[in-house]
Amino acid sequence: MRPFESLYIHVPFCNAKCDYCAFYSLPGADAALRRAYLGRLDAELAARAPLCAPVDSVYVGGGTPSALSAGELAALLSSVRRHLALASDAEVSVEANPHSLTPEKIAALAGGGVNRVSLGVQSYDPALRRTLGRRGSIDGLDAVLDALRKTGIDNIGMDLIYAIPGQTAQGWCADLRRALGCGIGHLSAYELTVEEGTRLAGRAQPETAEDLAVDMWHAAEREARAHGLRRYEVSNMARPGRECRHNRHVWHGGTYLGCGPAACSFNGEVRYANPADLERWLGGEPPAEDRLPPAQRAAEILGVGLRTAEGWTADEFRRRTGADYLALAGMELEALAAEGLLALTDRAVRPTTRGLLFADMIARRLLY
Repeated sequence: MRPFESLYIHVPFCNAKCDYCAFYSLPGADAALRRAYLGRLDAELAARAPLCAPVDSVYVGGGTPSALSAGELAALLSSVRRHLALASDAEVSVEANPHSLTPEKIAALAGGGVNRVSLGVQSYDPALRRTLGRRGSIDGLDAVLDALRKTGIDNIGMDLIYAIPGQTAQGWCADLRRALGCGIGHLSAYELTVEEGTRLAGRAQPETAEDLAVDMWHAAEREARAHGLRRYEVSNMARPGRECRHNRHVWHGGTYLGCGPAACSFNGEVRYANPADLERWLGGEPPAEDRLPPAQRAAEILGVGLRTAEGWTADEFRRRTGADYLALAGMELEALAAEGLLALTDRAVRPTTRGLLFADMIARRLLY
């Protein structure tokens, strides 16, 4: 067991649940429920603080953290700094919907030490936004970007979604160029997954052809490179030095503490999952535990790390897991390399471009 080196906070609230969203979130929660959440979060941080090393990254996700008021955002960030020691150069990220990010909230983020914001744009196309169930417009996006930069928050990323029913290759490239033209340092481009139980799954929608989705994946990298960004993970591209530190830490087997309902933690050996229910979490229900034999856990960590373009060096993997990846899974790694999915030596292993497209399959084969 290792101390927690990173922190994730799940804010379960949003103004309206998007039709594709399968994350745990509660639209339109009242002020009393948000106060109860902040009080319980403060207590959870206080209780877990002794298990933490100085935290190198904080990530506040959801839900929609910007659905909180400016005062509530300030209180949340104050709780983090009151209970946890942060590294002097810690990355502090918050997800936000540009539609709900007011000047007062931006000031609260900057005052609370936030130095990175990820904006959920998803699409610029009004018709596609309606398909996704995205409420509100993005007419004020330029003003939000200006306000963030004026407060000193210039590490800004955007999320876009592709393979939306009705989306064309030309429309996707237009979205990419518009987002990248804003001067952002990070782009997340996610293929739409229609999850069971979402409103989108309940509507008959034509599926995007697989070859078109693959073309859109390649287009994202092509457009990103033209603007100085490089793909560093299956769905993520960044300028050098603007990669999301928190996510890189998680993908490479780092420890992290998760606070809030539905948040997960990992101490290097055991994964924990808080109940995905606000009332049960408020009531103090303990997290569920996911224990695996050491070799299986190491194989899991190996597979997740191969979602990144850099993959693993043998030394880094040994430091993280105590295992040698060739001794652990050499036959499967060699088979994947023979299929053109991995570049493999005794010193390093990384996915090829084609391998990144099959990252989920690679992880499954290594684990099972």
